Amino acid sequence: MWGNKSAMVMAVAALGMAVAPAAASAETEPSLRVYPTEVRPNEIFGTGIGGGCDSYSAVTSPGFAGPVELVAVGGDRENLWGNGPASGVPGTYTATATCDGKTLTTQFTVLDYAPPSWGLGPREVAPGGEISGGSDTIYGCPGGPEGAATSPGFAEPLQWTRGGNFGRFSGTTTVVTTPGTYTATLKCKGTPIPGEIEFTVVAP
Repeated sequence: MWGNKSAMVMAVAALGMAVAPAAASAETEPSLRVYPTEVRPNEIFGTGIGGGCDSYSAVTSPGFAGPVELVAVGGDRENLWGNGPASGVPGTYTATATCDGKTLTTQFTVLDYAPPSWGLGPREVAPGGEISGGSDTIYGCPGGPEGAATSPGFAEPLQWTRGGNFGRFSGTTTVVTTPGTYTATLKCKGTPIPGEIEFTVVAP
């Protein structure tokens, strides 16, 4: 089951101001949302009911990795929210929840797989110099990294030795002493497509 209180807070913080209008808007009829309406396979999304419910269910969909439990943001049942990962199968899906016995639905799309988004720098490094990389497990590297980042230009694989809020991870390694342009590769558990970044070991 997905959507405990700490995860909900993470989703609201990660989605930022995009969530705020939902909390503030007054609705005559409750409505179900999935945000964003287009997500990558295994990507974290937010979902909830705006408009007020005394009783409500988890949000379910074949496009979710599992049911998403909702909590009242700030104790206010006018805005119910939760988060969870999308499924790994691209397609357009219907999400369903009940609010005071009424069934609510909305549609969203799981997009095709995409390569991970991550950072690596500096892109020009002196022979034997240090290079750092990192990403996050929410939007950058779905499912988390599948081992260290690798490259023929690394003296050792780039291990993820540092963490941070919202699933951030990073690390540092040294490059080889042979000048040239190299490709670094990051593999993530949530996508079969690796993320590749070029960097250059400059001549001394």
